[in-house]
Amino acid sequence: MNKFEVRRNNLFAQMKNNSLALIYAGSPKIMSEDENYPFVVNKNFFYLTGIKQEESVLMLIKTPGEHLSFLFISECNELKERWTGKRIKPEEARDISGITNIYSCQNFENMLDMTLDPNKHMYGTISTVYLDLSSEIKIAENKSTILFKVELEDKYKNIEVNNIYQQIVNLRLVKSDDEVNDLIEAINNTNTGINDLLLHMHVGCFEHELSDRFEYFGKVHGSRELSFETIVGAGINSTVLHHPIKQQTKQINDGELVLFDLGYKYNGYSADISRTYPANGSFTDKQRKIYEAVLNCNKAIIDMVKPGLSIMQLQEAAIEILKNECVRLKLIEKDDDIKRYYIHNVSHFLGLDTHDVGDRTQPLTKGNVITVEPGLYFVDDEIGVRIEDNVLVTDEGSLCLSKNIVKEIADVEALLRSKKSF
Repeated sequence: MNKFEVRRNNLFAQMKNNSLALIYAGSPKIMSEDENYPFVVNKNFFYLTGIKQEESVLMLIKTPGEHLSFLFISECNELKERWTGKRIKPEEARDISGITNIYSCQNFENMLDMTLDPNKHMYGTISTVYLDLSSEIKIAENKSTILFKVELEDKYKNIEVNNIYQQIVNLRLVKSDDEVNDLIEAINNTNTGINDLLLHMHVGCFEHELSDRFEYFGKVHGSRELSFETIVGAGINSTVLHHPIKQQTKQINDGELVLFDLGYKYNGYSADISRTYPANGSFTDKQRKIYEAVLNCNKAIIDMVKPGLSIMQLQEAAIEILKNECVRLKLIEKDDDIKRYYIHNVSHFLGLDTHDVGDRTQPLTKGNVITVEPGLYFVDDEIGVRIEDNVLVTDEGSLCLSKNIVKEIADVEALLRSKKSF
């Protein structure tokens, strides 16, 4: 069975009888005049269909005797394709999604009316309609699903409209073997990209040269899509958590650390890796101490991860570990000082979104994939260190999916010597 069929069947199990669910791919957003922002599909729609094309709609109908799936896509238009590129064809959509009922978007409103109008009832009496009511899901330029909910309730008095977002989130949180394999592929590709990056890192190069290099390497090796804009911060910029790409203009100096936060996608699934390297190949004494504190915390939290613990509990443990490490290494004098140097959360969920859906206060379960990313940022010393791995929650503990990406101090320095990039 097609993996998207499996996911839809799992969602059907969450729906009431005599119900209909509508999941929208989303619409492009205008950036300026006749130019749109690059389209990013609603990940919930992609999760259930494998389709990335804008203006598409998934309709699911559940009755006591049937589970029906319909996919509505834009018609192929030769003239439009000459302007804006190829559109997915019905047979392609069928092969990807496993849905046999593929229709033009032009048929959608009539189909919806035939299903919900109490005088027509094509599929019996539908009493519940589910919508993905995420605030940014647009079904037209100026219409969100939230506004569409009001329209439906006004037009069809016989229905109740509910939000299906959480039911989809609950499914997305538990990764299948296929999803884990996609994440591993994304992580391994990211590791290859990092190794190439280190060949080009040297004292005197600029931050943007390295972020550009990572993107370029991905494009020439299988059109690997970035998980997010690559973060490269050297020296003082390594203390900025998300050093923006437009500000990556600094030249890298001898003796500075370079912090990378980056990743490629594979089949839509995002790797999210952070590593910190000395630009000249060797850590200074203080850099080494700070790095050691972060590394010890990183490894301790990975060892702690197991079903039943929440991300917030991991965060509490990370604060305690970093505090103790910094006191031990004489990086801080008193416990409260840690608040100045550790300023973010140790983890988030990972999947189709880099910061994936999920409640950080809820207990972890088998199949969750999270990051573990402690960091310390000593602004006065211009030293920032973050070490981030991607971790699968298993039956009794965890599996570090990014374990092959070098992070031990001796291994980092040996790797840099082998690259001879400095």
